[in-house]
Parts: sequence; C-alpha cells; structure tokens
Amino acid sequence: MRRPSPEDALAETARLAYHLHWSLDTILDLEHADRRRFLAEVDAIAGAQAQPPWDSDNEPDFGAGAVVDSGWFEES
Repeated sequence: MRRPSPEDALAETARLAYHLHWSLDTILDLEHADRRRFLAEVDAIAGAQAQPPWDSDNEPDFGAGAVVDSGWFEES
C-alpha cells in the first residue's frame, strides 16, 4: 500500500476530526489502513444522513398551503 500524499493525509485527518471529534494524536496514531476503514464508515454514515427519509419517487405532497399536524402542540 502506498503512503498518502501530505494533502490526502491532511484531508483524511480533518474529516475524522470533524465527524468523530477525535484528537489529532489519536488520528495520527492510526495505521493508514485503519484510518481508511474509519473514513469509509464516516462516509457511509454521512451519506445515509443526507438521504431523505422517503423515496424520491414517493415524496410526500403537502401542496400549497397545506397544514401538517405534527401533534406537538395542543390547543387550549
């Protein structure tokens, strides 16, 4: 396995620090292969969170002026 370029290593370190809130020492102590595995998991989680909870072919249609009752508030 080849070593990452300094730019790649910095980008990987920044992404792990951002998503996992790990210290620089913790991230730099990882072997490159382990760091890449954690990055793959972070990317999978971030990608899953970016997806809407419904299928794009089956988006809810609230229509103009529709009121959605969330049940959070009760009228007195």
